[in-house]
Amino acid sequence: MATNSEFRSLFAQLVAKPDEDIYLDLAALYLAGEEYPGLDVSSNLAHLDALATQVSARVTYEAGPTAIARSISGYLFHEVGFHGNSMEYYNPDNSFLNRVLETHTGIPITLSLLFIEVARRLDLRCSGIGLPGHFIVSLDGTGEYFDPFNSGALLSAADCKTLVQRISAGHLEWADEFLAPCTKHSILLRMLNNLKSIYMHTKNYTKAVGIIERMTIITPGLLSLHQEQAWCHAQQHEYRLAINVLEGYLEHSDDSDNTQVKDQINGLWASLSRLN
Repeated sequence: MATNSEFRSLFAQLVAKPDEDIYLDLAALYLAGEEYPGLDVSSNLAHLDALATQVSARVTYEAGPTAIARSISGYLFHEVGFHGNSMEYYNPDNSFLNRVLETHTGIPITLSLLFIEVARRLDLRCSGIGLPGHFIVSLDGTGEYFDPFNSGALLSAADCKTLVQRISAGHLEWADEFLAPCTKHSILLRMLNNLKSIYMHTKNYTKAVGIIERMTIITPGLLSLHQEQAWCHAQQHEYRLAINVLEGYLEHSDDSDNTQVKDQINGLWASLSRLN
């Protein structure tokens, strides 16, 4: 069993690779390992293998991509019973692949990841699609989409447009780029961002910091992440840690105008001085 630091190191090594060399299932399990230190990566991968084997047994040798994708959807969401966790949508467990496999519940992005990884084992090319406020799967090159959160429903591009209009209550104008495939790095960032939002909303700042640290592994130069991490430390009166985060950003920043960050550091020093 890996330790927290080992899971962090494994995650960092994997996401440092080119997008095409990243395995989403592994990355998601390394992400979950810090929350569940006893997590057995091999057994979870074997679980995914077994799901793919069951789908394979349900399709004929001559089956084309569409038939295989529909079999994946039917098996996962109707036979096994994976489903969207509408009742506890913001439960952090919905974002951890090991828990999704155990409970058969998740949110759009983790159920989509499940679909994509079962498909990959069947040599089926699928991509994640990050619609505004929702996440689905495309069957590459076919114009067909699947909505894992909603029982794996089959969607057309027109259906996706209707879905976005419904989610946005008609306030968001449709753009064809909404159907652009997500990179694996962006999928992982979106998963992490979901967790960050949950932990910050529930004021679990220690866990929020751990999530932000993994986000900065993927996008190390993003100022807003460093500011959010510093803010989380400050909420726990960890002013020196907050200062270290922002000073670390300045050391590697190419921006000639870092006045805002310097002002924030000065403010943190002022807060620290009031404690002494």
